[in-house]
Amino acid sequence: MLSSAVHIDGKYTQAIPQYGTERRGAPVVAFCRIADEHIKERDLVHEPDIVVVLDPLLGKTVDVTQGLKEGGLVLVNHPDSYMEAGLSGEFRVATVDATRIALETLGRPITNTSILGAFAKVTGLVNLASLEEAVSREFPERIVKSNIMAMRQAYEEVSEPMEASGVPKMAREEAGSTEPIISYSRDVADWRVYTPEIDRDKCIGCKRCWVYCPETAISMNEEKAEVNYRYCKGCGICAEECPVGAIEMKLEEV
Repeated sequence: MLSSAVHIDGKYTQAIPQYGTERRGAPVVAFCRIADEHIKERDLVHEPDIVVVLDPLLGKTVDVTQGLKEGGLVLVNHPDSYMEAGLSGEFRVATVDATRIALETLGRPITNTSILGAFAKVTGLVNLASLEEAVSREFPERIVKSNIMAMRQAYEEVSEPMEASGVPKMAREEAGSTEPIISYSRDVADWRVYTPEIDRDKCIGCKRCWVYCPETAISMNEEKAEVNYRYCKGCGICAEECPVGAIEMKLEEV
């Protein structure tokens, strides 16, 4: 979407998505080059000028600023200021609460378009009007208006980039489980936007959530369902399947 908008602005651009085989919510990475002349490089971007982080918890398991040039910019989806974002180094940090904006405008925690509005404001590399035109061209008509609203709101709310050299750094965690339940179990806690909370008084021990959980994150304890949050990706299937409404999905706190 960013590349499409940059092309509308009359610049040269190159988009390199890198998704693998994971599902929605899994950490992915993509690259974008923007230039005023033809781009001859074709490899991945190893030393970016700008890093955009769509998940505020991703920094716990991934070094999101790896290779970032000195004096570069990080735009991060975070509900608080750059001081609380946990990113420290010889670069600038701007924050925008893209998750809240997406929930307000789209009704879902899909932050791609809201973060683009913030990107336009803090970088000046693309016009907001071009982003809106790109959305209008590429999205189904029924969701164009809400996505444009998300971009505009993020454009207005994004913070001014600030130097992050003295900011307390977020503690890194080793990704991956050391206590696998079955062969494909792994730590997917940083995928979550919503967290299931079980009301043990309501739980009838039917094991329906245990059967349907795709990550084997639910076990039974004294005939009541219990979530292992290291394996829970927050998909909400357990809440959908619970026959007595004992599971509530709550927005994950950063």
